[in-house]
Amino acid sequence: MRCDFLLLSLLLPWVEPVAATPFEDALRATVKLSGGPVTGTGFVIEKDEKHFLATAAHVMNDFKGEICQVVYRTEGGKRKEGNLKIRNGEKALWKRHETLDVAVIEWRMPEDADCLPFPFDRIANEDVAQKRIIGVGREICIPCYPIKIEANPSGWPVLRRGTIASHPLTPLKSAQTFLVDSSSFGGESGAPVVAWEGKDVLVVGVIIGMQRQTDRTKTPLEERISHLPLGLGIAVQSPYLRGLLE
Repeated sequence: MRCDFLLLSLLLPWVEPVAATPFEDALRATVKLSGGPVTGTGFVIEKDEKHFLATAAHVMNDFKGEICQVVYRTEGGKRKEGNLKIRNGEKALWKRHETLDVAVIEWRMPEDADCLPFPFDRIANEDVAQKRIIGVGREICIPCYPIKIEANPSGWPVLRRGTIASHPLTPLKSAQTFLVDSSSFGGESGAPVVAWEGKDVLVVGVIIGMQRQTDRTKTPLEERISHLPLGLGIAVQSPYLRGLLE
């Protein structure tokens, strides 16, 4: 039996470990933000040897108090929550865009975190759209936490996929946001919109909400408002995120 096993091992081809995919890289950069009943998605960016959490500004505004929780994974596959100080009294410690719903805050990433931050140069600048590296119909992915859902007990995000649904994406001043053909739910705000440039990930936007149809009906006895999701997410173009980090 032992000889048979040795012979079989010699005949079978050597299988090398599979390298991480861009999908996995995007998941590893993404964390869940939580504060009481409010949750959102954030992602980690590394710039000048510091780590920053990017998210939608309304997510930070909706957290009450001075602390929120960051849900991350350890290298051993364990789910953990760490505190992030977001206010000094009433003073916000995050930086938000003057008019757009995007914000960043510095985060001291725990040493045991299984997190692979997006390098700053992987946050797309305006040239990416001008050179048509991205555009309408381009496939993207969105790692996120829809309606507080975590993909498994380790706290990993869910990966959604879609396409860019807006044209054109330039000039930037007239196309500050764009639509994504992907269903969007509460909890996804702040998630990165990720495309690929060769084998590298490229953050092209930040999810800030969903497009929906609102209907109002009124009778002598009742007034009702109903919202119908259209399966379209709304994202801020990433050059505005770069501006905050710079």
